Amino acid sequence: MVQKSFNKKTVTLPKFGLCHPSMLFVNALSAEEIQTLENMKRYHPSHVPRVRAQAVLLSDNGFSLKELSAIFGVCRQTTSTWLTAWETGGIAALLDKPRSGRPCKLTGEAKRYVLDRVEESPRALKTVLAQLAEHWSIPVSIASLKRVCKQAGLVWKRVRKSLKSKRDADLFAQSQQQLTALTEQAQQQQIDLVYFDESGFTLEPSVPYAWQPVGATIEVPCAKSKRLNVLGFMNKSGAFQSWVFEDSITTAALVACIDRFALTLARPTVLVVDNAPIHTSHEFKDNLERWEQLTLTVLHIAPYSPELNLIEILWRKIKYEWMPFSTYSSFLSLKQNLFDILANIGKTYLIEFA
Repeated sequence: MVQKSFNKKTVTLPKFGLCHPSMLFVNALSAEEIQTLENMKRYHPSHVPRVRAQAVLLSDNGFSLKELSAIFGVCRQTTSTWLTAWETGGIAALLDKPRSGRPCKLTGEAKRYVLDRVEESPRALKTVLAQLAEHWSIPVSIASLKRVCKQAGLVWKRVRKSLKSKRDADLFAQSQQQLTALTEQAQQQQIDLVYFDESGFTLEPSVPYAWQPVGATIEVPCAKSKRLNVLGFMNKSGAFQSWVFEDSITTAALVACIDRFALTLARPTVLVVDNAPIHTSHEFKDNLERWEQLTLTVLHIAPYSPELNLIEILWRKIKYEWMPFSTYSSFLSLKQNLFDILANIGKTYLIEFA
């Protein structure tokens, strides 16, 4: 599906319904029609109806057949057919009609067997293929297995590391309740709720997924380098402060940064931190009472609960989305790009929290 967003264009040509093929635009959409098409574009389980809905929306914004054909990589006739279908049949006409096609080789118990084997070996469809041939003697291709997986609602995506097995469920629930209550107070501007953490950046990139030409691979430079350690303070409104160190962060440096941050407080503030050793040392705890006198309260979340500290989302955005590949060409480039991102968080670089 096309993920780019397009600015609304001003078009001086009149809009037409079913008219001259060189100037085919949909009739002006009502607010209800726009909302319906937006929902289809975002949430329909099939790719093609999503694309058709987006084409209708762009046509309403003045995009010509030629422009739509270039955006979606189809011919003008196909684009014209989509718009005509909308004009004549509405939202239902954008859906695929049932087609007979060749019957699927995998049905009933065989399909359930495949899905059970995929659950056991989620990274190895070739293993599932061999098991299927051995137990059912059904010759199918990898592509067929992928279709079965997609029909069952499975998607191929990155596997994430998890610490859930190590944490205490009761402590986790308690931290969730505390943060929920504090979030409500922050929304009422009784307090500020700020999330704090450290993260490191080197010339060893965090490799993201990316769209790449078939038969080609984007190669990102990789090298050993010094580490840039960032201390960050962030709230949900986008306010962000940071300090960057090329040396290891000591407790004394951490305390100094929190002291500087405490001088900027506009109202009582709760600082959410994890249980890293530097956050639980005696030297750190010795300052808790003094910070409370400055209206800054430190809240340690439950151990092994990184998802409760929202600044983790920020670090992931920087490493996997905002850092350009050119960042890793040299240590100087790493510093320049990192400093530019840190300086523009809340401006150019934004996170929308639910």
